[in-house]
Amino acid sequence: GRPFTTHIAQSVVEVREIISRHGVTPIQWAADIGLLTPRSILGHAIFVDEHISIGWHTAKDVGLIADTGATVAHCPSPFARYGEHLRHFGKYRARGVNLGFGTDCAPHNLIEEMRLAIILARNACRDIAAADTGSVFHAATIGGATALGRPDLGRLHVGAAADIVLVDLAHPLMTPPRDPLRALVFHAADRAVQRVMVGGETIYANGKPTKLNVADAAGILAESQAKMLRDSVGRDYRGRSGDEISPISLPIH
Repeated sequence: GRPFTTHIAQSVVEVREIISRHGVTPIQWAADIGLLTPRSILGHAIFVDEHISIGWHTAKDVGLIADTGATVAHCPSPFARYGEHLRHFGKYRARGVNLGFGTDCAPHNLIEEMRLAIILARNACRDIAAADTGSVFHAATIGGATALGRPDLGRLHVGAAADIVLVDLAHPLMTPPRDPLRALVFHAADRAVQRVMVGGETIYANGKPTKLNVADAAGILAESQAKMLRDSVGRDYRGRSGDEISPISLPIH
């Protein structure tokens, strides 16, 4: 009955390895050993049995996730960078899967993840109705709260936590304000965010976090990256330098 979070069905290699060992997909194996429950959060869950890159003889993974009440933490950006994506948000949702959003890696912009989820879903099935701003907003708020077992989160309601984002409707990217949610997701994103409150406490205002020294944090980040680049030769299985693993976009002189 404890909460359980795992990355699962996030690579073809993983799926093939589990099939080789157990004769079933990772999702089916997790269900068999009791890991899929309403308190389970499944990171990614992209390469299910019916995914075109898997070609397995069953088509029941998505149904298993839905039937057990587990949540899929959808992280569009990291996979889109490698040319892959969930196939697709609308299908999972239509089959009853609870979806929430994660970022998995920088830049940790949840609004941009919502926008990308819509675009990828529509591209996956060539259907503009595959996902919309209302459904991704639900996943980003209610879906995430459901995954955590926290009915006091993700909504403005009596007794709920005062987690509130205030958006500038007069921002150029929010105008005209006929559909504020669509404008926020597709155009303005964080650029129009004026204030963020968590538990009634302001943590972001006037373009700056109130609880973080950005300059100090940026310095720590730069030092950490420099160390990672220095240490990469000894850690990479091919002995590559950091610049070989991740070349810079253009020469810097």
